[in-house]
Amino acid sequence: MSQTPVLNHKSRVPFLRRYALIFSLLLVIVAIAFPYLVDRPRFWLPNVGIKTLWLGTIAMSLVFLNRYVGLLSLAQMTIAGISSYGVAYATVQLGLPMFSAILIGLATGTLAGFLTALIAARTKAIYFLMITLALGQVFYSWAAQAIEVTNARRGLAPVPRPDWGLLDLSNLQTFYYFALALAIGCYLLCRFVVSTPFGLALQGIRDSPERMSALGYNVNRYRIAGITFAAFIASVGGIVLVLDRSQATPDIVDLPFTLDILVVAVVGGIGSLGGAFIGGIVFVFLDNFAQDFTDRHMTLTGLVFIAVLYLAPAGLAGVGHQLRRVSDRMRTTKPRSSDKTLRQGTPTEPSADRALSKGKQQ
Repeated sequence: MSQTPVLNHKSRVPFLRRYALIFSLLLVIVAIAFPYLVDRPRFWLPNVGIKTLWLGTIAMSLVFLNRYVGLLSLAQMTIAGISSYGVAYATVQLGLPMFSAILIGLATGTLAGFLTALIAARTKAIYFLMITLALGQVFYSWAAQAIEVTNARRGLAPVPRPDWGLLDLSNLQTFYYFALALAIGCYLLCRFVVSTPFGLALQGIRDSPERMSALGYNVNRYRIAGITFAAFIASVGGIVLVLDRSQATPDIVDLPFTLDILVVAVVGGIGSLGGAFIGGIVFVFLDNFAQDFTDRHMTLTGLVFIAVLYLAPAGLAGVGHQLRRVSDRMRTTKPRSSDKTLRQGTPTEPSADRALSKGKQQ
């Protein structure tokens, strides 16, 4: 009897892995076929498909930090915005080719993440959250006023999508597949990093920094490296963002955009890398179509956020695990046939009383 829970646990893990793998493959197939499934590609690709991809990529960097480093950051959208500004400044102000501008954008965003890590890596929990939020707002104030660098509130524009011969990003469908390839590449890179000794050390530091420090690991250096890697992922999202919007303006590093990334991560599942893209899909659909049903579309978005938190605390990506746990609980509470047989074969208390009274009479 004591071995039964172990067998159930062993059988449940492969099932959940198969479920996650099948769902991920279906999601990728739908994403690849998306331009051929919609009736108006010029509307659906930029407003739903491409926006979902850069939102999901930036939110995935937040999920990586929260799940594998144990830090919840509100600076990921700011880092993506700095990457966007790097591309826009290199193309608009310096006149550099787009390939060099993209490299500058990636380097600028990653460097911003490294500097943020130097300031905030020694803190955790609410203190880390508040420091990253404050740094983001400091950059927003600077970007909205630095007319020599960012052109203040007018922003830097236009940022054209490049034509690299075989890869013509000015074509909307080609740009969608470019963004999809970057999103899948970032996801696979995150999965690879968490399986390396570096990723395992990050998870150990997340669970017990004191014990890892006693084992000889430099906790702050590992946290700085983890935050910098997440900044690189967010910078990739920032590259797609500036190419999608064709400009870099202060509103992309403002507080509403920062909170949008947090909503996307929580709705999709703050503990799931792939869930960030599911949250992105839900957010983009609400952003585009909620106003067709009500003028208070922001209120509707907030209600959906609260409903997901209440009904699925692990996010939409955790619904499968949640249903599986409910199924297991119902199965264990259901009486087994063997138990019924044992109960039928066991003398009941009234029959024992009757035998005792019969013996006394004899």
